[in-house]
Amino acid sequence: MKFYDREKEMEILRKATRVAIIGRRRVGKTRLVEETLKPITLFIPSEKNEALICRDWITEIKKRRYIPESLSTMKDIVEFLMEEGETIFIDELQNAMKINPSFLSDLQRLIDSHRNAKLVVTGSLISMSKKMVEDYRSPLYGRFDYTIKLRELSFSTVYEIMQDLGYEIEDAVVMWAVFGGLPKYYETLEKFKVPVMDFIRMMFYEEPYPMLSEVMMMLKEEVGREYKVYFSILQAIAEGNSRMGEIASYMGLKSTDISKYIHALYNDYELISRRKDAFGKGKYRYFISQNLIDFWFRTVWKNYPKYELGQVEFKEEDIRIYVGRKYEQLVELFAQNFVDFKIKSIGKLWGKYEGKEKGKESFEIDIAAVGEMKISLFEVKWSELDDKAVKKELEKLNEKAEAIKDKREKELIIVAKKVKKKKENVYDLGDIENIVQNVK
Repeated sequence: MKFYDREKEMEILRKATRVAIIGRRRVGKTRLVEETLKPITLFIPSEKNEALICRDWITEIKKRRYIPESLSTMKDIVEFLMEEGETIFIDELQNAMKINPSFLSDLQRLIDSHRNAKLVVTGSLISMSKKMVEDYRSPLYGRFDYTIKLRELSFSTVYEIMQDLGYEIEDAVVMWAVFGGLPKYYETLEKFKVPVMDFIRMMFYEEPYPMLSEVMMMLKEEVGREYKVYFSILQAIAEGNSRMGEIASYMGLKSTDISKYIHALYNDYELISRRKDAFGKGKYRYFISQNLIDFWFRTVWKNYPKYELGQVEFKEEDIRIYVGRKYEQLVELFAQNFVDFKIKSIGKLWGKYEGKEKGKESFEIDIAAVGEMKISLFEVKWSELDDKAVKKELEKLNEKAEAIKDKREKELIIVAKKVKKKKENVYDLGDIENIVQNVK
């Protein structure tokens, strides 16, 4: 599979002498470095001791060039390659902290004494990797010309990949909703060449359940020994408990009991995001920030006992419900293209109806795009709507609009997966596809 949307990072790698890349597993760090620079790769696995790692390094290096067999430490091997003027790539450097923490100090001294040595390092454990290169107490602090935080591919890029693989826009939405912008899974899809729903079934619902263990291992490695607490918080969020009090109540705890864990998930591990309502008001609500992790907790982890018994069932309807939630996020990404004013703030909106008929019944608006003089309210549906259904959705949305205490003009917009008959302010997946194509 060709590279997509990594030109900026490739340019930095070519020009800079020392680069650190931080990004989760499967985001494409290793391939990016190896195909851009053709370096000598020194991978540090967490399961081996230093002697075995050095033996593996020497074996790999000998495929490319001469290296003395007598070198017995990671420091000695890196020093030899620096003196030889080789481009060095240390993959998963954070694992050195488990195997030989002094290697970071050794590497700092080597960098300082070989200033022209070309070195790239990567780290997949977000918290540990950030501390390793960004914390002033780390030996490596200030030693890199650039720190690249490699993000997932955008939906526009995912759409391009899926087009190249022969899939439709709907397939792209489903893949993005489940796997996000992690290149590895699109490479895997390319190998199998199956319908997207079949691919999801193979990866999550058929033995040996590859995504069950893969995501679990990644999360446990990231958050460490207290993973049960973190898993419980993420499960609570996945099941719709978005406020601190709701999350704590789900776990049978007080908000003060989980505040430090919420802080770590947000700041250190970057596994959750937080938002207020579309006006920037109210308490923070927390959301799982990565699609794959969100899907895993919504559909896999909560059914873990069934996986243990081999009784897990694949239900397309469950996938469709999940994709519907993510479709709202996708529409929000492109919301500016559906309105005729500059959006100042955007997000969900919650409120309560007033009056005898509705009492204190609450409502939620999928997306509210707020401008200076106008507010656009979106209802998003991952389904096909006919004229009757569109009319019904507009009536319900208008009822919500009337309950919002704001004097700005309200505009109502429907975005479905498909609509039978287009009309003003009613859009579907075809319109999003046109937007994506024009963006590119």
